[in-house]
Amino acid sequence: MDALTLEQLPDDVASLKNIIAALMKEASQYKSEAATASLEALSWQEKYESLKHRFFGSSSEKKPKEENSQGWLFNEAETYAKEAPKTEEKVSVKAHERVKRGPKPIPNDIPRVDIVSECSLEERTCPHCGALRPEIGEEVREELEVIPAKVIVNRYIMKKYGPCECKDCQSPVIQASGPVKFIPGSRFSNNTLAFFLSSKFVDAQPFYRMEHILSRFGIETPRATLCGLAIRAGRGLGDLIEAMKEDIKASHVLLMDETVVQVLHETNSTPQSKHFMWVTEGFSEGKPIIFFHYHPSRSKEIPLRLLKDYEGYLQTDGYSGYDEAGSFPGIRHVGCLAHVRRKFIEAQKLGSKEASIFISMIAELYEKEAELRKSYNEGLLDTASFLSLRRKEQAPKLTAMHSWLMAHAGVSPPTLAFGKAVSYALSQWEKITHYLDHELLTPDTNRVENAIRPFVIGRKCSPSRIVTPHRQFC
Repeated sequence: MDALTLEQLPDDVASLKNIIAALMKEASQYKSEAATASLEALSWQEKYESLKHRFFGSSSEKKPKEENSQGWLFNEAETYAKEAPKTEEKVSVKAHERVKRGPKPIPNDIPRVDIVSECSLEERTCPHCGALRPEIGEEVREELEVIPAKVIVNRYIMKKYGPCECKDCQSPVIQASGPVKFIPGSRFSNNTLAFFLSSKFVDAQPFYRMEHILSRFGIETPRATLCGLAIRAGRGLGDLIEAMKEDIKASHVLLMDETVVQVLHETNSTPQSKHFMWVTEGFSEGKPIIFFHYHPSRSKEIPLRLLKDYEGYLQTDGYSGYDEAGSFPGIRHVGCLAHVRRKFIEAQKLGSKEASIFISMIAELYEKEAELRKSYNEGLLDTASFLSLRRKEQAPKLTAMHSWLMAHAGVSPPTLAFGKAVSYALSQWEKITHYLDHELLTPDTNRVENAIRPFVIGRKCSPSRIVTPHRQFC
C-alpha cells in the first residue's frame, strides 16, 4: 500500500478502517515472511554447524564430560573461599570384593614353551665349603610372543604301483590319492584359501595389500588371481549357503541392514553408481548366522524376496524399504533405539539442551539392559525370569520416554535437528518397544551393523572395490 500523508487520509471512519485493515494484512504478511526467513536461516545455520562438526569435530557419539576445560581452576580460590565447611558424617561401608586391575592373564589354551634358566655350576658352588647349593624353588614369568607368518610348500608325493605278478590282477597301475582340494587345480592349500577369504571379508584386508604381502615372500600372485579364488570359493559354497538360508528362515529373530559398496565391473552400470550389500543375521541354537547378499539396488523388493515365507521377529533401522516386509502376516517388526539416539546426538552437537535430556534417559535404559543381560548370560536368570524382569524394569522407562517425546512434539520445527529427532523417534517408537518380547532381541541393531562393518572399513582402506556380481556371500 502506498504511503499517505495526514492531509491525504480520508475523514470518514469506514475508509480509515479499510486502510487500517489493509495495513494489518500487509504487516501480517511481512511477519509471516520474516518468520519463514528466520526459520530458513536457522536451518542453514544448523547445516553449516553440522558440516563443520563432520569435517573438524569428533565423530564419537560418547556423552561429553560436564566440564570439558580446566579454566575454572584459575579462579578456584575466589569461587570456593566463602563456601561453608561441610560437616563430616561417618557411614559404615560393607566389605566388598575389589576388582583386580591390570592386564588380563594370557589364556591357558595357548601353547607354552618352557625356557629354563639355571645358574652355572660355578655360581652354585659355595666358595667356603665347595658344596652345591640345593634347588629350593623357581620363579615363572610369562611373555607373549607372536611368531610372524611363514610360507612353506607342501609337496604331496603320490606313489604309483605297477601290476603284481598275479595273472588275475585287473589294474595295471594304481596310484595313491592326493589331498582333497576345495578348488581343484589351485596351487594354494585349503588353509591358505581360508586365510585369504577371512583376511578379505572379516579383517577388511584388500586383495591389493595381500598381493604385496605375498610378494615380500617372493610369491608373485596378481590381485586378479585372488579375486578369481574368492569367486570360485563362493560358488563352491553353494550347498552350505543354501543350508544357512534354511537355518535363517527357521530363526525366531532376524536382524537386517545394508551398506553401500563400490562395484567397478557391473553390467550397465558405472563405477560411480551405488550398489548395496545386504546382511541378515539369524540364530541357530542361540549361535549367530550371518548371510550377505549383494544387489545393485536398495529397492524394497530385496527384503521382500529374502523374507519370503518367514515368520518371526524382524529388527531393522527406520529405512522405509523394510516397512512392507515388516507388515507381512507372521512378522513382528522391531525398531532400533540406536538410530533414534543418533538423531538426538546430532541435535545435541548443534546445541540442543533438550536432546541431552533424552540421551540421558536412553543411557539409563541401556544401563539397566546391560545389568539384566549380564545376569542372563551368567545363568543367574532363566529365559522366563529374564523376560519378565526386563519388561517390569524397562517398560515404565519406555513409557516415560514416549511421554517426553509427545510433550516435545511440535516444540521445534520439523526442519531443525531436534524436531527431526523427535519426529523420527515417535515414528519408530511402537516398533522399538517390541524388543521386550524375545530374549535374543536387544534395543538396537548394533549386532548386525558390526557384522557389516568390514565392508564399511574396506571402503576406507581400499582405493577401489572390485566385486564381481556374484550374488551372495556367507
